[in-house]
Amino acid sequence: TKKNMTDSRTEQKSSDAPASHNKGASSPPAAPPASRIFVVYSILGALLSFLCGREPGTIPDPADELPRELCPTVVVICLFLVSYSLLDVMAVGLAKHRHGLVTKPYGSAQVQPPEEVYVALRAQTNQIEQLPGFLCGSMFFSVFVNGKVGAALSLTWAVLRRMYASAYRASVGKPLSQSGITKFTIPAYFILNSML
Repeated sequence: TKKNMTDSRTEQKSSDAPASHNKGASSPPAAPPASRIFVVYSILGALLSFLCGREPGTIPDPADELPRELCPTVVVICLFLVSYSLLDVMAVGLAKHRHGLVTKPYGSAQVQPPEEVYVALRAQTNQIEQLPGFLCGSMFFSVFVNGKVGAALSLTWAVLRRMYASAYRASVGKPLSQSGITKFTIPAYFILNSML
């Protein structure tokens, strides 16, 4: 086992080596610092608030305007939740069924599942990871800024997340860098964090 640990560390080190050491390999571009991303989110959020929002410090009248402001966003949220249940949760169950995991006891196949099951689980889990921010951001934006714009941004976010999950599940056999998920997830992050 000591030799196996040494071998796995050596493999890890060689796979983590800079691109200059791996002929023909290219490393992904470095992500910008979190502080820059935060500044961009803040600027976008401020622009949305001042360009699309109601008078600062006002909220819709609870009796008349609030239901009208929230209704489109609530519809988008409900549609996304139904799509999550039908497309993401069911995809995991179907993948497990295809690989016979539903008839096996919990064990190594559950801990280290086949790739199709793994990517379906990751797509589903990532939707859940994004959901709290989406629920808060879409509702608060619709109340404090503008319900119609909040619903439009929420719908755009939901469509991007649906495309993300589909691309992720279709990435079986590909490296993550070739899955195409960043073209959906990065715009979704900008929309969500601008609403927050």
